[in-house]
Amino acid sequence: MKTIIKYITVLVLCIVNTSCLKSGLEDLPAFSEAEITNFKFEYRWIDESTDNNQLQVIQLQTDAVIVTEDNLVNCIINVPATNADFTAEVRANVELTNIVGYTDISTAATLAPEGNAPALGKVADFSADTMQYKVTAADGTSKVWTLVISEFNK
Repeated sequence: MKTIIKYITVLVLCIVNTSCLKSGLEDLPAFSEAEITNFKFEYRWIDESTDNNQLQVIQLQTDAVIVTEDNLVNCIINVPATNADFTAEVRANVELTNIVGYTDISTAATLAPEGNAPALGKVADFSADTMQYKVTAADGTSKVWTLVISEFNK
């Protein structure tokens, strides 16, 4: 009998302490911006000189000019000089066809490649003349942005 009373007490406490708030919540505005605010690139390679083949990453110096009125991002990419980890042999392998792109977009927005544009965040081919990305704001409005890599300097 004592066991049943304990279970009933716990059940009542759980029900009493559970909130089912259905009113009094304010509606938060959905973000309406669908902007690209920055674009960057990096090169990734496996360093086989170590025992455990470590992944190495070097950020490529990217000058991104963003023209908001035209939904255009124009990038000039410079491959950095060699250093102890980024050797001349590794530097020679850096091409537009094997780099990783990533971008900053508006709060709560999503981004998707359009057409044959490469996916961001993984090794891809950015050698096309233009690439397009659709940025969709939290409220559903969207803009198609054009990415142009006007210079690639080694």
